[in-house]
Amino acid sequence: MPSPREEVADGLAETCVCGGLNDSYGVSLAKTTENGKTYWLVTFAKARTLDGVIRVYSPTFIQIRWQGALAKAAGLAFTGAEVFRSDMAARRFLIDHFINP
Repeated sequence: MPSPREEVADGLAETCVCGGLNDSYGVSLAKTTENGKTYWLVTFAKARTLDGVIRVYSPTFIQIRWQGALAKAAGLAFTGAEVFRSDMAARRFLIDHFINP
């Protein structure tokens, strides 16, 4: 049975795939440890315009980082990061800024 963090990461990865954020190298999902902190990592991209990662530390602490011209076109900084307290808020951000800007 998957953990709550894995379920959140899997759902966000599915949102990225369904939203076309899987250009170039696709969407990847992996459990990662960095500086003693374990989290689920989701990578996403749109060829030549956007690269991003989602780090799911817990179901209530989700970080999305991005870089690219698509972000700038959506009214965000070229490079940036946001923290979300729910998977629905993170999903809404992906849809509003990167899938249907």
